[in-house]
Amino acid sequence: MKKILFIIIIFIIVFILYILFYNNKIMYVSLGDSLAMGKNAYGVVDYGYSDYVKDYLEDNNKLKYYTKGFAKDGYRITDIINDIELNKKIKVEKNMEGIKTILRRSNLLTISVGSNDLLYKINGNLDNINNNEINNYINELISDYDKLLDNVTKYFKGELIIIGYYNPYINNANYVRKLENSFFYINNNMQKLCDKYGAKYINIYEIFIENPDYIPNDNDIHPSKEGYEQIANLIIDVIEK
Repeated sequence: MKKILFIIIIFIIVFILYILFYNNKIMYVSLGDSLAMGKNAYGVVDYGYSDYVKDYLEDNNKLKYYTKGFAKDGYRITDIINDIELNKKIKVEKNMEGIKTILRRSNLLTISVGSNDLLYKINGNLDNINNNEINNYINELISDYDKLLDNVTKYFKGELIIIGYYNPYINNANYVRKLENSFFYINNNMQKLCDKYGAKYINIYEIFIENPDYIPNDNDIHPSKEGYEQIANLIIDVIEK
């Protein structure tokens, strides 16, 4: 009888430890474009903000699973919508799993997408910027993002963090001045959209304005290692809170 009681007590202790430590670990998914992949300023996919977040979770024994397998260079908002609707699959260990299943199982999700949508409109008009025209295009972008978050939240029920937009032309004072209103407009409206879905919004605009060295290559829009680390630090601040 004492032996049985001892076994039961051990079982209960192990079960409680499992609940406290294993089930509370984080399944982290990073969706988006080349920023979510971690593409650097010289065209190489290296360490991005999500990798630094992953390292933080591992170092604190909080990570259960991490993938940026759905992130892709050149992705626009509608591409992620299509991935969800078509239930795109990636290899998880030895099995193929769809994005819907992975979103259901995850409890931390970061998304950085929309820069390709925005720059598509800006790049052809850099020397003749029309803020009203760009802002009208931003309204369409926000509408697409609304559809994306509506799709995402059908499956994902955890902590949702959206990465905002920086001006990739920060080393050109003329472009910074001309585009300031449009970047304020998109970040302000994205904040409102995130409030609608209960998501956390990471506004990174001022960080890049104050640190132009975060864009080290004048011929490329991607951040430096330090830029990615700074984005990661802002995400980690949200996680810790």
